[in-house]
Amino acid sequence: MSLERKQLIDLCDKYLNDEIDANDLSVFAFKIIMSDDDDWDDADNIISKTLFEWNNEDINFPINKINIKLWKNRLENNIDELKEYNFWNSHIEKQKEICEKYNSKWKPISKNLKIGVSENLDLEPINGLRHKTEKGEVCWFIWGGEYSEDENFFKPMCAEHLLQRKPKVVDYLGLDEGFRFLINGKGYEDVWFDEKLLEK
Repeated sequence: MSLERKQLIDLCDKYLNDEIDANDLSVFAFKIIMSDDDDWDDADNIISKTLFEWNNEDINFPINKINIKLWKNRLENNIDELKEYNFWNSHIEKQKEICEKYNSKWKPISKNLKIGVSENLDLEPINGLRHKTEKGEVCWFIWGGEYSEDENFFKPMCAEHLLQRKPKVVDYLGLDEGFRFLINGKGYEDVWFDEKLLEK
């Protein structure tokens, strides 16, 4: 059998429709890789990468619905966003670029740090601000849509979890204390320094 992208796309759809699970994809990829009867176009690196990633979930990307959508997009459109949605360090260079652009010192946070995030993160625009804090305290507060004074508006979240919810936001988390940002999905970006955020 000569494997084509369409067959992998069909498997993505089956996973998204809960017809198969992660183990089914791993077993499929392993059998294809090990088979003497099955092959694929060696020039199509996307097929090779996808099979390898499905076969080695522990050292690549977890097989979940968010990543399956990204694999499907790569198979259909040659757009690869898997690192952006899974690897914290893939955002470091972009953080440095943004800091340089807006005259901020690059002051990255640990991916394990707790940040404050609103539940409505799917709304736009996305806002973020960084307070002056002591080590280990929540320094970043991020929300979507309209701000609320409700004491339960922000929920604690490990910063790393933003990767699969809003990976674009991670690009701004290297900004120094006192900085704010506002972005949307259409490419709008505003970053500015707010001295009030440095007040305890």
